[in-house]
Amino acid sequence: MEQVQADVCVVGAGFAGLAAARRLVRAGHEVVVVEARDRVGGRVWNRELPDGTVVSAGGTWLGKGQDRMFQLCRELGLEVYPQYERGDQILRLDGVNHRYHGALPTVGPRTLIALGLAMSRLRLMARRLPADAPWRAPGARTWDARTLGQWISDPLNVPSPTARTLLRATMNLLFCADPAEVSLLGALTLARGGGGFGYYTDSRRTESHLVDGGAPELARRMAEQLGERVHLSSPVQRITHDGSAVTIVSSSLAVRAQRVIVATPPVLAGRISFDPPLPTACSHLLQRVVPGVIIRVHTVYDQPFWREQQLSGQTLAPHSAVPITIDQTPRSGHPGVLSSYAFSTGALRLERLAPAARREIWLDALAERFGPEARHPTQYLETDWSSQQWSLGGMVGHFPPGVLTNYGSALRKPVGRIHWASTESATLMHGLMEGAVRSGERAAQEVLTALAPGRRAVGTSGGPP
Repeated sequence: MEQVQADVCVVGAGFAGLAAARRLVRAGHEVVVVEARDRVGGRVWNRELPDGTVVSAGGTWLGKGQDRMFQLCRELGLEVYPQYERGDQILRLDGVNHRYHGALPTVGPRTLIALGLAMSRLRLMARRLPADAPWRAPGARTWDARTLGQWISDPLNVPSPTARTLLRATMNLLFCADPAEVSLLGALTLARGGGGFGYYTDSRRTESHLVDGGAPELARRMAEQLGERVHLSSPVQRITHDGSAVTIVSSSLAVRAQRVIVATPPVLAGRISFDPPLPTACSHLLQRVVPGVIIRVHTVYDQPFWREQQLSGQTLAPHSAVPITIDQTPRSGHPGVLSSYAFSTGALRLERLAPAARREIWLDALAERFGPEARHPTQYLETDWSSQQWSLGGMVGHFPPGVLTNYGSALRKPVGRIHWASTESATLMHGLMEGAVRSGERAAQEVLTALAPGRRAVGTSGGPP
């Protein structure tokens, strides 16, 4: 087994880990990044179809307020381009397609008023949360004892049945989980990071741009700057820590460092063996931040035929097995690519089917909204994030009832020489790629403060970033 020394070891080469390593190297420290996968990017992933078309199968879009991601694209020479938004969107309810343009569907004034009031209430509740400690908010325990699903189901909060259906479907998308599984406080924590649920539910704000070449290309270029410091296919099995150093042991590498940043999804961090064991609050928190269930499918066509129908490609069908679609056509305008999704219990039901049966149901759902041409893609690619060993779900872990108020204080708190980073721990843009980058940079700053005026270690290689 290779033995390496460093100032800092970063576990995980997703955006959180890469951002942390990049900042530490720029500050002059020796860094080693250890990644379980055979690629960098974590929950962002470029997949190639048989015809050579590359599609981003994980985190994909950038939007308003995601300043660090846009800045990184500029620094690393990647262009961004606007999401295709011309044409109508489709809301499919009770077997009928309703075309509309703008942020809100034409579903009647009573439904729109109910939706608006519900979102306003949630926004006001989220504003009451301290960004760095939502569990300290007045009423936090009451909110943490309820689920988001219970709140939505209460007619006093959302008086319109159709509004409840739409809101439930939207929250299903955000957490890739049934709102009945998500703590109301946990949901508000996500909303707090973006200034309210309105930010996350309005695609014109969160999904305004794509990265030319895909967001995973940004991760690849960040790793390229780090050079030989990045070690792939090296899942970390054990972290031993004491008052003087940490030792990180993977399947092929042992790193001795002054500090370690664990920058993985919490559920994976909880599977590492720590010696001595982590404090109870920390270890229980890692076990309780639950990844969602999501299957994403890319269907490819010779041309984006829906544009000829004056459709944007964006649809919502709350009662469908495939509730969401969005246009993911490359910048060139061809081939036409639709990205579509199944979440939570719907994804679980589909996952139990044979692949051919699942494909048939999926294409039927697309044809209901886009017509018979949608049944005949030239390429069809499934990505089941729950089946990915080093993700176990996507795209963000959620907090079940009781977790934040009982264990939340451990979310970002270092344990001796161990520091934590992930989009789940971000205080701004929680749950997004932007949140991951910010969390990594925050953890790096913690380490820099702890190391100053520490000494650099020797024994690592790799050119300057």
